[in-house]
Amino acid sequence: MLDVCIKVAQGIYLWYQQGYNPPQLRDNMLAVFQAFKSAYDAKNADKLSKVISDSYSGSLYGTKNKTELWGLFKGTFNTIPLGFNPSLTINIYQVTEDSKEVFQAVIDFKSNISVLFVPVKHIDSDRVFIELCPEKPYGIWKITRIEKIQE
Repeated sequence: MLDVCIKVAQGIYLWYQQGYNPPQLRDNMLAVFQAFKSAYDAKNADKLSKVISDSYSGSLYGTKNKTELWGLFKGTFNTIPLGFNPSLTINIYQVTEDSKEVFQAVIDFKSNISVLFVPVKHIDSDRVFIELCPEKPYGIWKITRIEKIQE
């Protein structure tokens, strides 16, 4: 079947198959993805860590917890020379659960690093499973898990 893409927000895309009515992202889910993208594009690991839960666990790029994930991003951002700019695109392929307690989806991250708007390097995460949950006491949604999908 033919896949169709709906642009949800700048750099964040929701994919669905033609003839299927895709779910809309709730404002707080969209805000988390936008905050993640904004921090990534600014090469700011500290801001990026604010959307990651302290209880994060996962397997993205071999990281197992928030400290390792933060260290990975910080190290990556520190190796990108001045004048080189990353631009992250988040593709959302399937929302598997969307409730008041949890949001789960199959997504991928695509990063282009460019100089003067000319792409020089492309990094692709492949498809991953992501989970977001609200954290107490204020109910702020954060990423609790990113798992590489083994196909």
